[in-house]
Parts: sequence; structure tokens; C-alpha cells
Amino acid sequence: MPRSIVAAQCDAIRHRGPDDSGDYCDGDFGMGMRRLSIIDIEGGHQPMYASEGRFVIVFNGEIYNHEELRPELEARGVRFKTHSDTETLLAAFAAWGDDCWLKLEGMYGAAIWDAFSKTLTLARDPIGIKPLYVSEQKGGLAFASELKALTLIPEFKFDIDERAVYDYFSFGHIQRPRSIYRQVVQLEPGHVLRIGPEGNSALKRFWAPEIRPASGRSEAEWIEETRSRVLGAVKRHMLSDVPVGSFLSGGVDSAAVTAAMAKQASSRITAFTIGFPGNSIDETAAAKAIADHLGCEHVVRPVDLMKARDVMPDVQRAFDEPSGASAAIPTWYVSKLAREHVKVVLCGEGGDELFAGYKRHQNARRMDFWRPLIRAAAPAAAVLDRLPDAPSRRWNYARRHLRRFRDATLLKSGFQRFLAGTQITSPELRAAVFAPDFVRRCERPFAD
Repeated sequence: MPRSIVAAQCDAIRHRGPDDSGDYCDGDFGMGMRRLSIIDIEGGHQPMYASEGRFVIVFNGEIYNHEELRPELEARGVRFKTHSDTETLLAAFAAWGDDCWLKLEGMYGAAIWDAFSKTLTLARDPIGIKPLYVSEQKGGLAFASELKALTLIPEFKFDIDERAVYDYFSFGHIQRPRSIYRQVVQLEPGHVLRIGPEGNSALKRFWAPEIRPASGRSEAEWIEETRSRVLGAVKRHMLSDVPVGSFLSGGVDSAAVTAAMAKQASSRITAFTIGFPGNSIDETAAAKAIADHLGCEHVVRPVDLMKARDVMPDVQRAFDEPSGASAAIPTWYVSKLAREHVKVVLCGEGGDELFAGYKRHQNARRMDFWRPLIRAAAPAAAVLDRLPDAPSRRWNYARRHLRRFRDATLLKSGFQRFLAGTQITSPELRAAVFAPDFVRRCERPFAD
């Protein structure tokens, strides 16, 4: 990989790391990074080297337990030169190999080059907080944190993936590990990809969620356990050599995170809120009440909702591919606001997914209950297909949703039923919009 291409790729994602940059080339291999300096600002320059130059790392993310890992590594003879979590990660890999990933607590997309064996290791954190895209083509293999960096490789092809287009119109986003390009996939969360000198690759899963029945504890004990874990997680995430703030809406998730920060911080927390005056989605009043209660410095910026459409091209360019994320525009505004004051923010993202807080999670449980009844009453349930349209929009809306609930409930697996319940368009609408052959090609993998 020519160094000029690596440099151009780094320039394309400068917004991810405006503080520092670096690259490394070894024959046909090259990699680079842009750094947002958070821990050990002076000593954390990348690429970083270990084992007399054998291992080289570029790393996007943060390892929250890196200080706890250091004594164990020092007992194995490691002598650290910096206070950077990057150095800890690289030393852990050099000492433990792939066993290191289960020891890490953090978010990361990491690339480690073994200059002796000419082997590349790519790893992504268990939840997939940090992105990592991979494209393997005849010209070789490339990886990046964003699609825009991959598209700068002149030898590579990038064709639109028709299934990704269908995903977008079905769910409002593209289903992982697919991307908008047929030749690019996401490295799945909790996975390691290793590429050898002959181009041979091996994918390995190092983490999967362990699901156990909850028993033997009272509700009060579960509440205390949850509170303790949230406080601990927030404290670890506040590890930083630069100021840390929070996103604050009127919701439970961001309020809980901000409260945990305020409880444990050594100085006053700054919370950031975007308001939409005169609109039903405005949560400024609730956010202000929370900030006042917690004693936070509260920074609010009102946004004219009618002018929000002006930033849509910028938001879409940030995604690099179609996305119907409803929170994208508010997040864009509050991120720009926060960047004027701090470099790191904590937010409540993921709370509903972890605690099954959305209606789609409730519907999935309802489907499990109704499935045997709907299967037994299939002839009666088919009446929904014969009911005519009516002047009442509410009637037509209810009929469509009942049909979708019925059809989703009859699917084979629980995951298929859940996925069908998250669709934003009906099969009838997609059949009316797309060519029949296109629909058949895209629906078949979903039905398998």
C-alpha cells in the first residue's frame, strides 16, 4: 500500500482524530490512524511498537481497565514507557495473544501487525461500539473505521449491494455485517480476523453474551446490583486526561448516566442539551430540572426544527451510507455543541436495548404468547386479508398492523419474529415499489 494512499485515507477521517496522526508501512502493507488524544496526551502517539518492533498497533477506542492489567503484565517482564492504554493493549496482545481480548474492558477497533510473520490481526469490541469495516478483494485486503477511507483505494471496486438497499427500505438501516457496498462488510462485534502472508484469513469469535435465568434474588437486590454496576461503568468511562461532559435529554437513560457522573466526579459536570422550542419533542424543561437537581452546569442550544433539514446532507455524509436513525439530527447538533466545550461525552445510548425498553421488545414477547393461538386459528386470522379498505385512516392503520403482527408471529424463529416486528414498511408496500425479481432475491435470505 503506497504511503500516499494511507495518508489520503487518514485525511478523509481527520474529524475522528484531529489531534495527531501517524502511519506505518512494511513492503506491500500499510496502515495509519488519526488520534483524538484522551489518555496520556503526550505519550500515546500511534502507531506504537512492542517486542523490539515485532508488533505494531493502530487503535481506535479506549481500554478502561488498562491500569488494572499493568501489574500482571509487569510481572511477566513488561516495562512500560508511557501511561497510554494503547501500550497496555499491545503488551497484552504480545503476552497473551488472542486471550487478551477477553481481559479487556472497553471499546475498540484495533489493528496489530506482526512484522516477523507478516500477519495482520483485526479485532472489534464485544458490543461493536467502535466501527471496523473490511474489504477483501483481488487487490488485497483493506480496513478502516469509515467507508469513505476505503473508497480511496484506486484498485478496489465498490458496487451497491441490492440487499443493503432492501434492508434500508425495510428497517430504516442496513443490517450488520452488510454495508451499502457489496465488497465491504463490518467486522462483527466480539470477533477477531487474522490475515496471513499468503492472503489466507481466519475469523474467530472471542465473546458471546451469556444468557442465564434470573433467579434467587429479590427485586431490591437486583436494583442495588444494577445501581452498583451503572456507577462502576460510568466511573470507568470518566477516565480521561481531558474534560468530560454528558448529553442530557429528559429521558431516564441520559439522566441516570449524568447522575452517576455527578455523584462520582471531582468537579462540576457540564451537561449539554439541544432544544426544539415550540415543538412536542422539546425536552429542555425536563433536562433543566434534572441538571438543576444534580448541580450540573447546563448548556442548552435551541434549534429551529424547520431549519434542521439544512444539516441533513452533512449528517448523511457522516454515515457514509443510507440511515434512517431518528436521533441522528439531534445528536449531530448536540455533538457540535459539546465539542465547543469538552472533548469527551458520556450518553445514555444503549439503555433501551440492554433493558428491553422499546415496544418491539414487548411485542416479541407477545408474539411468543400468541403464536400457538394464531396458528390454530389460521383460517379466522386470514379474514384480515379479505377486509376492504375503509374511509377511516385509523381502521386501515389498525388492519395493516394486525396483519403485520400476525405474519411476524407465524415466522419460525424468535429472531425472525423480532426482526419482522422492527420493519418500518410493509411487504405490500415494498412489492409495490420494487420490481418482483428484486423483491424475490432480497426476501429469500430473510425467509430461510
